[in-house]
Amino acid sequence: MFKKSLILLLVLVMVLSVALTGCGGNNNEVANAGEETNAVENTENTTENNTTEETTVDAEAERQAELAAMAEANPAIRRGNVLTVGMSSFDGEFNPILSDSVYDSNVCDLVFNGLVKVNKNAEFEADLATWEVSEDNLTYTFSITPGVKFHNGTELTSRDVEFTFLTIASPDYIGSRGSAVSDIVGVKAFRAGETDTVEGINVIDDYTIAFTIEEPNVAKITDFGYGILSADYYAWDNFEQFAELSSAPMGTGPMKFEVFEVGQYVQFTTNDDYFLGKANIDGVIFKVVPDATVAAAVNAGDVDIAGVSANLENYDTMTESGIAEVQEYLGNSYRYIGFNLRLDKFSDKRVRQALWYGLNLKDFIDAQWEGFAAPCLGPISPVSWAYPDTSELTSYDYNPEKAAALLEEAGWADTDGDGILDKDGEKLSIVWTSYNDVDWPLNLIAVAKENWGALGVELEGLLMEFAAVADLVYEKQDFEMYNMGWSLAVDPDPTQIFGEDADVLGGFNAIGFHHERANEIFRLANKEYDQAKRAELYQEWAKIANEEVPYLFVSIGTVINGVNNRVHNLELDTFDTFISQILDIELDYLAE
Repeated sequence: MFKKSLILLLVLVMVLSVALTGCGGNNNEVANAGEETNAVENTENTTENNTTEETTVDAEAERQAELAAMAEANPAIRRGNVLTVGMSSFDGEFNPILSDSVYDSNVCDLVFNGLVKVNKNAEFEADLATWEVSEDNLTYTFSITPGVKFHNGTELTSRDVEFTFLTIASPDYIGSRGSAVSDIVGVKAFRAGETDTVEGINVIDDYTIAFTIEEPNVAKITDFGYGILSADYYAWDNFEQFAELSSAPMGTGPMKFEVFEVGQYVQFTTNDDYFLGKANIDGVIFKVVPDATVAAAVNAGDVDIAGVSANLENYDTMTESGIAEVQEYLGNSYRYIGFNLRLDKFSDKRVRQALWYGLNLKDFIDAQWEGFAAPCLGPISPVSWAYPDTSELTSYDYNPEKAAALLEEAGWADTDGDGILDKDGEKLSIVWTSYNDVDWPLNLIAVAKENWGALGVELEGLLMEFAAVADLVYEKQDFEMYNMGWSLAVDPDPTQIFGEDADVLGGFNAIGFHHERANEIFRLANKEYDQAKRAELYQEWAKIANEEVPYLFVSIGTVINGVNNRVHNLELDTFDTFISQILDIELDYLAE
């Protein structure tokens, strides 16, 4: 109001000035008449502007009053302009070239950008850089967007890209991304310590870098999606020094990492200088919520978004109060049980087949997921263009008689009458390492104890936190059997999971799977640029995996997510996550 009064006072002074100078002659009268007219028009415009401002203020006040009333039923509205996402657990490995779990990868996806990314149509597109591929399909040249800033204010250049991929190529590297650089010219010599440089990584200028690979690989572009690290921030003399920074990630992404409270939450603030534009929200919190209570947390408004175990109880729980909806889609993923194939007891595929036949998975899946999952017969998701004709695969329907016959064929018998099969003095006794963060593995272990026990197979469950399981499986390869799930890449190339190069400590081929024809298929498919022919090769691979049973494939499923009604501009789908939509999301919230 003070501002409005001052403007009116100035207008009055102008009018009085016109009246006084108007006595000086006709020419001045004409000129000043125009000034008087403008003054009157300005007064009207000012009044209109202030009326608009007052209308806007009134509308906002009404909106806040409306939100305050809504907050009585939906307490999430009182949390402010920060998105809270429920997740099961984190192990603090927040580094895009080291993270092993989907939870830690979510942190990396908010904090870092890759050279490329996947869009909602499952296609690769530019993230930090556009790219061109040479006519011989051997050289990928990336043109980096100038002016992209790391969260500490330094500019991202080709030097940072080079650093990231040289770190993966280093002989000291112990993460699971090694296969992403293994086909780059000169990496083998670099890993062997024969050279200090990698011939196939060429920094052309500050914003241009090229990678040359040994032979064509149609899926190569997928290897350039890993988050780019700052060469200065992550500089290391020994790899332990590099790994220590995993608990304090710093990238170029839409969110800045703030703090990680073990067992509680990970907190982020919005990157105001993000090169693709600032998010509408002020930050994100990943809140640790046990799987057993996460649906109730959605229903109570304790979290804004959460993926939950897909079953009718959770579905109904999340929608009970009416403050949240359920968004669902078919996942590009599968659940499985992995065998340590280095152990004699699992070296014969007939034993692995017997365990599959001897497990009543159909009834378990129906009871556990209540129509939100189906049996899985191989390592390719139904959303993939390479998905095989399942009629050509063995279904492994529950058949204890078939299972017993296969075990007998493989030489296992109860020679001492104690009810447990044995062979060459070794009991068919299995330790199943699993995590207690979600309930399906616990329930499946209970079913397996009963089903397999009837066959003479002794089973013991070893339960721990997810991070501890991942450490035993991938970092130490110290397990007999374990369960997990794979969130698959867009391209169906399985090299990083089942390839020979991935059978290293820290690699994803922790089971030690080696199959001559499968490895040949992986190589052939990566050279094949006709997608239909690639699909045929991967369908052959699916048949091999179905017969060889490197994993006991458990289920494919629908993903269900609870989404609070205060969240807008979010439509979750197989390849469109809340992270890919983070810049569009808007929240209803009470202003402080």
